[in-house]
Amino acid sequence: MHLLHMNRCDCPTDLDEERLRPVLATCEPRDRLLCVLGFQTGLRISELLGLRVGDVRQNGAPVRILRVTMNQLKGGKGERARSVYGRTIPLNAAARAALLDHFGTRPSPDKDAVLFPSREGENRAITRRQATRIIRKIFLAAGCDPSRVWAGHSLRRRFVRRIYAATKDIHVVRQAVGHAQISTTILYLGEVEEEAHTAILAIGEPDAVAIMRRPKMEEVS
Repeated sequence: MHLLHMNRCDCPTDLDEERLRPVLATCEPRDRLLCVLGFQTGLRISELLGLRVGDVRQNGAPVRILRVTMNQLKGGKGERARSVYGRTIPLNAAARAALLDHFGTRPSPDKDAVLFPSREGENRAITRRQATRIIRKIFLAAGCDPSRVWAGHSLRRRFVRRIYAATKDIHVVRQAVGHAQISTTILYLGEVEEEAHTAILAIGEPDAVAIMRRPKMEEVS
């Protein structure tokens, strides 16, 4: 199997917010926020689960810029931590609306409270496995093929593809998701190969027409 097709998010290409919205409307508030923030920020599951209330809400309102610290990022902790730096992510209108809907007008929980709490233990976030189950359930309810959905990175991959579709600039995409290497970003964009094939076929069509219309030697003579 070609490397570009490994571990792809195989959800339908038309699985967008319009199809997700009615499903999300019936979800628990915590689960809805998990999906929307993942879809709108491109954060990894582990990074989403590391968020605290104070990271996304200050002075009773959603922040405009989400500042993710080094320790919250993949590879940013431990003795063998890579050279990882914190990054900032602007929260777009959809992300901020989801936070407003989640918290409402009631006072914020403690700023150090986990954003996605588990029911097992005080101030503990849900596990990565539980988050994956939640996202998979939401995607299946929205119409994903159950034999093809891969929930662990689905939201992040959808985010990558949406940024690429909007910009057609892989360097912008790499910056948006915080990849250290552009080769990693390419792995998220399996459709780039498909677009290349389409382009190759397209540029040959005018030449093919010209060749077909070229007079044959016997016709010239």
